[in-house]
Amino acid sequence: MSDQPLPDLSPSARAMAVNQSTIERSIGAFLTQRSDELTAAAGREDWNEVQRISLQLAEESRAQGYRGISARAQRVHDETHRPDNQQEVKRSLIRLIGTCGQTLG
Repeated sequence: MSDQPLPDLSPSARAMAVNQSTIERSIGAFLTQRSDELTAAAGREDWNEVQRISLQLAEESRAQGYRGISARAQRVHDETHRPDNQQEVKRSLIRLIGTCGQTLG
């Protein structure tokens, strides 16, 4: 073993913490925005918009490694393709928003 002192890693650790915090804020803002958009579209009963946004969210969250959110968003998207299925779309949307909240939480 060498008697050399260990390098000071605190500047690197601080930089990593700042980067992590920035990433978490960015993801939080993204999920909040998409959740708000989905809620507003569902409130207007604009199922085409719910379908579009949920597919975007599924693809974007999958690319970022958020498989749980991606799966829930894909489920919302899939449910919008079934005729007269508004109740199940709303249930799936509530589950998706809950999953987003847990991710942020």
